[in-house]
Amino acid sequence: MATRQIPVVHCRNCALYKTARILGLESPACEALDRVVLRDHPIEKGDALFHSGDPVRHLYLVHSGFCISHNSGTSQRIRGFHIPGEIVGIEDIGEERHTHTACALEHGSLCQLDYSRLETTLTRDELVRVQHYLMVAAARHARLLQKELLIMGLPNAEQRVAAFLFNLGQRLESHGFPALAYRLPMSRDEMANYLGLAPETVMRVLKTLARKGLIHIRTRRVELLQPETLRNLLT
Repeated sequence: MATRQIPVVHCRNCALYKTARILGLESPACEALDRVVLRDHPIEKGDALFHSGDPVRHLYLVHSGFCISHNSGTSQRIRGFHIPGEIVGIEDIGEERHTHTACALEHGSLCQLDYSRLETTLTRDELVRVQHYLMVAAARHARLLQKELLIMGLPNAEQRVAAFLFNLGQRLESHGFPALAYRLPMSRDEMANYLGLAPETVMRVLKTLARKGLIHIRTRRVELLQPETLRNLLT
């Protein structure tokens, strides 16, 4: 039986590597980061990274697999999906406690940055550079959230699903993965929850996009056949 391929980000495309370069170091394999980073920590599907209300202590750099974040409470509204190379929890920098819950969407691994120990562990110069990098990364994440909010505000279901598929491909490409052919780690129910649609609607739209020749989809594997047409659906 064929094994399922779990995306694994190469160090050069990972936020940890970029942190190392900001520190003025050639690679993440260095003593400075080793003092504050737990590398390649395995996670299983459903494992919690943090819960809403937990103290903000760590930032989680997804090395392989995908993670998911959602609001707490009875609604469990999904806030976002985190791909390899991205930082989970960065939006809570400056807060005392996490404002949402994050967990593993599937088996994978993380690099865990002990944010709470930066001031006591790094030199002053290292700390300034890391803080500057994290501020830039937080601003980049805010722009990503803004783009995701625009997707949720699109007027019809076909636009939302098309925008979601196109945007996910662009995010994957920015971390060294193919943009036009990838595996959807989330279920149709989770995609529907995130997009504010019914699962039946998501299924119908995916079939419609496939029938139009814009995508090819089989189980969770999707290929974007006409990416420019998908992007044009956003307007």
